[in-house]
Amino acid sequence: MLKFWEHWFQEEDDDDDIDILEIKGDPPTAPEFQLLPATPHELQVALVRGFFSLQDITRVHDVALDPSVKPIDDRDDNLVYKHHVWRIEFQLKSRCRDLYDRLMETARGIDAELWDGLDDGDEVYPEIEYIVYDVEKLGEPGTIMPHTDNQSQVSMVVLLSPPQDFVGGLNYFEGGEGTEEDRTAQLGLGDAVFFYGDKCSHWITPV
Repeated sequence: MLKFWEHWFQEEDDDDDIDILEIKGDPPTAPEFQLLPATPHELQVALVRGFFSLQDITRVHDVALDPSVKPIDDRDDNLVYKHHVWRIEFQLKSRCRDLYDRLMETARGIDAELWDGLDDGDEVYPEIEYIVYDVEKLGEPGTIMPHTDNQSQVSMVVLLSPPQDFVGGLNYFEGGEGTEEDRTAQLGLGDAVFFYGDKCSHWITPV
């Protein structure tokens, strides 16, 4: 998962612990995507099929095995979740700069088209999480309850495992105003969804 934080609020961390990205110039063109519409526009979701190739996915898995990658436990105390998670933004930036740059550029391009929250000169703090829902290691189904990613202007989820290898794990997003129903996106290998993490509640079904 990629998160674009607009504000960094963990004062105990220093600059060496966070990735800092300055937004520069005009936004790039967004790739072709399928829109999951909703009202208001902050709840719109972009589904990009085939965002990562098989080679891209292999490279991300390799990055996650880097000895410098550490597990994190920074979830809100009230958030119910069952998964393991590691932060990999620095390792991805160092070892696979082209993938890192594509993530940053795509996030900004889709934001410009759907939510328009990132401006030239803004400073953001990308976090890239490598999340594993391993039922055998967890001893129970993996899941996460409905939640928002506080302060995240753009959040992204990309599927790195073949969907035939597991059951469940459907991505859900809240419906819009009135009677709009919750929306779901069934991802294929390498597919990605981009959404306004701070505004759009999202979750997955048990894996």
